[in-house]
Amino acid sequence: MLVSNVSWTEIMSDEVQTKVRAGIKKMVKGKSEAQLSDSVDVLILTTAHDAEDGRLIRHQNSFDRAGISAVIVSLHFKSRLSRFVKGTIRSLRVIKQIKPGCILLPDPELHLFLSPFIYKKYRVIADVHEDYSSVTFDRYWLKGFAARAVRIGLKVLPKVRSSFSHIEIVANPNYGSRGCILVENIPHRDDLPGRSDSPDLRAVYVGDIRESRGIERMLQLTTEIPELHLDLIGPCSFPERLQVRIKELDLRERVIWHGRKSYGDSWTLASKSTIGLCLLDDTPAFRDAIPSKIWEYWCLGLPVLVTNLRSMAALVNKVQGGMVLNSEDDTNRIVSWLRDSSMLDEQGKRGYRAFSQSSEQNANRLVSAYHKALRS
Repeated sequence: MLVSNVSWTEIMSDEVQTKVRAGIKKMVKGKSEAQLSDSVDVLILTTAHDAEDGRLIRHQNSFDRAGISAVIVSLHFKSRLSRFVKGTIRSLRVIKQIKPGCILLPDPELHLFLSPFIYKKYRVIADVHEDYSSVTFDRYWLKGFAARAVRIGLKVLPKVRSSFSHIEIVANPNYGSRGCILVENIPHRDDLPGRSDSPDLRAVYVGDIRESRGIERMLQLTTEIPELHLDLIGPCSFPERLQVRIKELDLRERVIWHGRKSYGDSWTLASKSTIGLCLLDDTPAFRDAIPSKIWEYWCLGLPVLVTNLRSMAALVNKVQGGMVLNSEDDTNRIVSWLRDSSMLDEQGKRGYRAFSQSSEQNANRLVSAYHKALRS
């Protein structure tokens, strides 16, 4: 069984990198170095995600429940340019070190540049979990030549991916090619803790903290509702500015930014909340997205407060598992909703029922994809 995952950065000293390499060889209990290649069934390798990324952790847990050993290795770089230039070479070194039976790749650049080098020797699962064309419009750094280069890459990506992967898994049926396997962003019940009671009225947000993820709206909402406390769990690219803004709004007693936490610790903190927040802006990347945090909040029995984006709002309205904010909503309506404990309890139960049904249907698809890849 897996002991730990690895985040490997090129900024590390040679001594530290040597220790990390040694750590990789010790990540499977009861196995010697000579047995390592037989121990790691699946290497989940990423250059764009943290080792505690929710979807990757859920993949690892799915494999673990099926008795399939899996390790996540996250390679970190000094810059995006360094990542694109050096990512393939460093990935090949890790693969040579671990010698897995199967490699799951969640990053489009690895589909494009790494898969052709490993396809004949290893079974490759390509994980497509975003509409990459839409995401490019939501990245402030994608301008000029970088934007043109990325869009050219995205045009050839589907063909390269289908040619050099044994199986494609997708988070949405619209993301992949014919024959792909749908593995939605829905957790398993065992991925998250049970809900804990809290005497306070608490809202929680779990995820990357950015302007487009609705951080200002969350803070304003907390300002307008004096009894509301807010927990922010996740990395922030502007930490000093966030702390200044919390201070400006006089929210230091009611808003806690916890920073990046492990997947398990994040949801243990969230389990003490009253509602879950997902206040995304209307961008091409989010318009048709159903974030995994919706299902994770419902897994805890939390009703959700979401913005009125097409797919997300339709799901919440269908399930009746929370409140969809409209542009004309005033604070009084939100306050009334928050103070109706019986309504919140009922909506949380409806969300949990919807989660349970969908999670059961989703549970074994990844393992099925793995076995199909082995047979191909």
